[in-house]
Amino acid sequence: MAVARLGPEKAGAGQGYRRGGNMSQLPLSYHNPVTAVFLRILAWELYVAKRELKVQDVVTDQIQTARKELGLSPLEGGAAQDFIQKLRLGSQPFLTPKYTPPAPAEPDWPTEWRLLYLPSHGLVRQLSGKPVVTLLPASETHKEFQIALRHPALPTLQVFMGANVPRGYVFGNRRGVYFLWLANSLYIGKSDEFDVRLSQHSKLKNLKRWVFVSPDASGQTFTQDALGAAESLLISFWNEVADVDNQRRGSDKKPAFAYLQEAVLLVEAASAALLWLTRENKKSGLPDWSIPFKRWKGRGWPECYERVPD
Repeated sequence: MAVARLGPEKAGAGQGYRRGGNMSQLPLSYHNPVTAVFLRILAWELYVAKRELKVQDVVTDQIQTARKELGLSPLEGGAAQDFIQKLRLGSQPFLTPKYTPPAPAEPDWPTEWRLLYLPSHGLVRQLSGKPVVTLLPASETHKEFQIALRHPALPTLQVFMGANVPRGYVFGNRRGVYFLWLANSLYIGKSDEFDVRLSQHSKLKNLKRWVFVSPDASGQTFTQDALGAAESLLISFWNEVADVDNQRRGSDKKPAFAYLQEAVLLVEAASAALLWLTRENKKSGLPDWSIPFKRWKGRGWPECYERVPD
């Protein structure tokens, strides 16, 4: 699907998105990452926490929280009010009309669990800072790491990366999620037979590089329900800040809470490992491993996202 690109957006502009599948669904991708993260944070406050918010609440809290998640500086003066007003404009506004309590205008938000349960970008960026990493023996076609993030709730990960398809049966029946670097975007998926999936993708897509992330003991404790939910959440999470090739958000069936919680933890861990990996590859002179961040013209973007928060 081609993405219609508008001209450079101002900090508050919300227009410029594509829809995935049925036109009644939420946009698969927003052009402005601040708009995407802000709407998700606001929706959580309204539909999960059940809060009643006024414009001033949103100006001083949700807008600034969204910018902090992304590593951007706060909006000062009347800029935050201007941000809200711009989201109320246009033929397809993102916020309810002027003089009403601010809420997402698109009707699917109250039930969109694939957005309402996303982890914080700020937390993922923080976790990416100083993981405990062990380089494991691998082959000439790929590298393999064991990565332990500095949070006791997160699983230890086996992370594989390469540019070519490995020879033989490398991944076994490991359950995990994967990222494919295409020409100008990421494709995100799940698999418990990644040897087969990677071979298929190499024939069908313009594949440049790949990363496969699997929790330790994934076949023993990580269920298919959790794996499916993790894929759906990962697509939505990276869709907020990067160009993602997926046409859908993954499964629309909300899993039981235990599986959803397990999926959220894998999304945090896999995303932090991916951010660490791309940062280290850039330091090593491998810029082609960079994440294809959205080409938004906000000041400091996307370098601010790649920095570990203080």
